[in-house]
Amino acid sequence: MTSTEYKDLSVREFTKAAEIYESDNAGVYNMCRKDYPEVLAELEKEPFNDLLDCGCGTGSMLTLLHEKYPEKHYTGIDLTPKMIEVAKRKNMKGVELVVGDCEKLPFEENSFDVVICCESFHHYPDPQEFFNSVYRVLRPDGRLILRDMTMSSSAVRWFCNHIEMPLAHLAGKGDVRIYGRDDIKELCDNAGLYMESFEKRDFCRLHCVARKRKNAVKRYNNIERSYKRSRNIYDDVLTQNKWWSKLYIRLFWSGADDNMIAERLLSHIPDDFSGKLLDVPVGTAVFTHKKYDVLKNADITCLDYSEDMLEQACERLKAQKNITLVQGDVGKLPYEKGTFDVVLSMNGFHAFPDKKAAFCETFRVLKKGGKFIACFYVKGRSRVTDCLVRNLLVKKGWFTPPFDTVQTLKKRLEKVYDLEEFKAEGSIVYFCAVKK
Repeated sequence: MTSTEYKDLSVREFTKAAEIYESDNAGVYNMCRKDYPEVLAELEKEPFNDLLDCGCGTGSMLTLLHEKYPEKHYTGIDLTPKMIEVAKRKNMKGVELVVGDCEKLPFEENSFDVVICCESFHHYPDPQEFFNSVYRVLRPDGRLILRDMTMSSSAVRWFCNHIEMPLAHLAGKGDVRIYGRDDIKELCDNAGLYMESFEKRDFCRLHCVARKRKNAVKRYNNIERSYKRSRNIYDDVLTQNKWWSKLYIRLFWSGADDNMIAERLLSHIPDDFSGKLLDVPVGTAVFTHKKYDVLKNADITCLDYSEDMLEQACERLKAQKNITLVQGDVGKLPYEKGTFDVVLSMNGFHAFPDKKAAFCETFRVLKKGGKFIACFYVKGRSRVTDCLVRNLLVKKGWFTPPFDTVQTLKKRLEKVYDLEEFKAEGSIVYFCAVKK
């Protein structure tokens, strides 16, 4: 089918559905309502003034937003004239409603703080054009919040895209395709958007947040490429499993024992822990997988920006049903304030491009009285190590300045945490801090 044929099918489908779309007789369209609270929760994480709803339909989501935040400015766009006609009957002040194509958004550059797209994306014949258009109309640091159908299994997605949807076309449906994480990541990268998070929620829903942040994209992608290149030696370096890795640690890291540090930090999490734990970045889970085997009653979320790291962690953790793996950015964590009882961050902060955001976000999602447990490089403890970091590890993309000293880090932490343990071994500091 051509792009025009797909769009014509969608217009016919939703012209018939427009009058009943928000009624109790809407059938399958009632499923869309379940997405609205989660989109609203995502929106409320950051302030915004101008919002665009792509595939707004009869304005259901815009109605909720207008009632809660009437002072904001909203724009809705939909390909089906009948949908916009029904939406206009609501006479919402400050809401502009437009008949148009989401693949060719008819708005000026840098017009919106946030673009939302809820259960409409799978109708778009040219998804890249949509992402490109979103990038153009978003302001710098603006967000795309995307909700749509997905399936974790590539085989199931293939069945949906090649068997189920062609049959749906015979029934007059304009569905084009459903997507997985890799698909969305590629679309974001090609458009210049930075995919901050991608989650599969409930049975078949994807929840994705992408941001217009050129500099962050470049820095994060450099880090991701660097760690991907080192995947065959990463675990050996940290665990000192090889003679050369033992020599490297002894010569350049003053013999700092990551195995001992990991054991010490993980001892702050009791084996009968039954709360919520965030591990960021999870890396390859080389130090944590055995501990997580014991934490049968915990609700564990493992987040990393690097898809390569997540793949390796998934292999180690695949047998454990209480662990969720998420691709995302520590600087924009996709969780509510006070979600976690423990935030664990091992060997990550020296790589994070935006350390201020990382400290703020890990603090935000931690409950009062919760534990922030971490270890990472600090400067000023060894000239040899500092020289290695400055002249090799930073240039190769494994580490990202600026770096704290022991003194500046302790001062930073003591403002908002009580330090249960705070020690340095060589140029590695490790601590357990309790949120005040």
